[in-house]
Order: sequence, then structure tokens, then C-alpha cells
Amino acid sequence: MNKTKKLFLTILALILISHSPFVLSQKVKVIDGVKYVINNKKPKPPKGALVKMTLREEFSIGGGEKEEEVFSENIFITVDDKENIYVADMKLNNIKVFDSSGAYIRTFGKQGQGPGELNMPTGIQVASNGDLMVEEVLNRRLSFFTPEGEFLRSTSTANKTSLTGLILGPEGTMVGRELVLEENKMVWAVKKYDPDLKEIFIVEKVDFPNPLQDKINPFELIIVFDLDKNGNIIYGTSKEYEIKFIDPDGTHTKSITKDYDPIKITEEEKKEILNRIPETGGLNLKERIEFPKYYPAFQNFTRDEKGRIFVRTFEKGKKDGEYIIDIFDPEGRFISQISLKANPVLWKNDKLYTTEESDEGYILITRYKVSWEKP
Repeated sequence: MNKTKKLFLTILALILISHSPFVLSQKVKVIDGVKYVINNKKPKPPKGALVKMTLREEFSIGGGEKEEEVFSENIFITVDDKENIYVADMKLNNIKVFDSSGAYIRTFGKQGQGPGELNMPTGIQVASNGDLMVEEVLNRRLSFFTPEGEFLRSTSTANKTSLTGLILGPEGTMVGRELVLEENKMVWAVKKYDPDLKEIFIVEKVDFPNPLQDKINPFELIIVFDLDKNGNIIYGTSKEYEIKFIDPDGTHTKSITKDYDPIKITEEEKKEILNRIPETGGLNLKERIEFPKYYPAFQNFTRDEKGRIFVRTFEKGKKDGEYIIDIFDPEGRFISQISLKANPVLWKNDKLYTTEESDEGYILITRYKVSWEKP
């Protein structure tokens, strides 16, 4: 083969590569030491990736037929290594326990301020030793129980203005969201804490509007965070389609981004959101709401044990009540989408646990078996 022909083939190959879907779908940039994995609006998955996800329903808990399976609208779920399911109910002030087949086992806790009593639980986690940590907003403490419901101890959070969303990490460290006063304004500060709830560092701050003075964009307070088994913090807000990775020392190491078309908020949707806001004495909170023109990039995200990230967007699916979920591999490359009505809560042992509202208005907890295939 002569040199002219070789040169021609080389140029042709470079042109084909530069226009291939893979190259156009994802690109990587390093800016100030941070790795950015950038996905375009309609990215193609990497070659050979497992992209076809199948969900097979195993069971569903709820529906109002049994009193022990009735949940309020605000529940929090965790699952232990035996696949027992623990449900903290913010309104009923108790913990309901179900076994790995979805059968009811027991209920413990009741409303109150004494040891073992609960007052607005807003989170539940399984510690590394198997104990349960329950976050209580109104009692301003963390209460610890055995899996059987025996009260062990509590840790006060009274020195925090408002601490919610705590997630347990390696060696007892935690990440949570705390409301703090700063320069005559309130901000939500996402922080990492040691086991005694002493601040280690601040991940990021988000302004908190004063409902007595400011108009409130209800989507500005979307703050999502998680912890992986290595202690890395995965974090995102409503500002843009970006998911940040913060290492255990507080250094921003990686970001996953995706271009998207903003979804406009309709007048009907605005009314539906306002109808869900409870009436409060004195202050009419609904009058303080000011909707933006478009929804944020996403509602929330979850992660499975393989490190895949599932981002629930505001883009609607084909069926009523469904939303599109973008799926990224552990590197941050887009691999697939699914349309799901249920809200993914957690992934464990190749199973997905979700919550959703039934057509009759009952809250359901559903477990799916998850399998993956190549296209």
C-alpha cells in the first residue's frame, strides 16, 4: 500500500471516529483536577454495556386491606442484610417491620418524648453492627434500636437548628443537611459529621428562602446526596444536571453532567402541587409560592450496589404517572433509560424497593427483582 493511500485511509478513519455516536455521546474533560463526564441530550451507551434492565415484581405491601400495612404519605425505608424491611412512618410515629417475603412481623414505637418513643421520624438507617438509627425531627435526636425494636440509646441533635436526611457512612461517619444562620440569612448546609455529630467539612450550601419575606420556588430546595461504601459523597441540587463526587477528605473529584431539554410546568401541575401543601395557621404558605417556568433537571437519584446511578427526571413517560429515569454506569456514562411510575428508594442484592401511590390513594411499597442484559 503506497503512502498516499495510507494517508487517505488514516484521514477517513479519523473522520469516521470523530462522527461516531460514542464519541459524540460522552466526552471527558479534566478541569482544575476534576474529571467531568459529559453526556449529550441523546447519548448512546458504550459498546458492550449491559443496558437492558428488566424489573420483575416480587411483592407489594400496602393497599389498605390490613391495618398493619397502612402507611401515611411520608415514609422512610431501609433494608438489612437479611432483607427485612423497616418502615419509619412520619405521621404514625412508629416503625413497621416486614420479612424478606413482605410478610408483616411487628410494629414498635409510639408518639412521645420518652426513651423509645418517636416524634416525627424522618429517616431510618441500618448501622454496620445491625442496629437501627432513627432520625427524629421534633424530639431533636437520633434514637437507636435493635432489629427487634428494643430501645438502646439516643444522641441529641438539639444543638442543630434542623438536621435531616442523615446517611451513615464508613466508621460511623455521617452526611446530612443542616439549616444554619449565616450573614443574616438561612442556608441549607450539607455537611459531613463524625460519629459524635461534630462537623468535619461542608459539602455545599443552598440558600433557604424566608417565607415571611421571600417568594419561594418549591424546587430550589431539591438537595440529593448519598454515600458509597468507600465514603465518597455523591451530591446534586436543582441548579443543573450535575452529580458531584466528593472524596472522604472533601475534595471534588468527579462530576457527571447531561444536556437536556427543560420541561415546562403547566398551570394544571401548579394547582396540583399547591393542593398538596397543607394549610398552616397564620401564614398562608401557598401565597408565597412562586413557580419557575421550567422544572429542574431531576427530582432525585439513587445508586445500586454496582455503582450505577438512576436519575429520576421530570420528563414524563408514556403511561400516566410515569417518569423517565436516566441510568449511568459507575464511570458516569449514560447507558439506558426506563419509564417508571414508582419512585425508586433503594437497591439491595439486585432488588429494587420503591414507593408509589395506588389509584385508590394508598401508599405502596414494592420490591422488584432486577436483571441486566446486553442489547
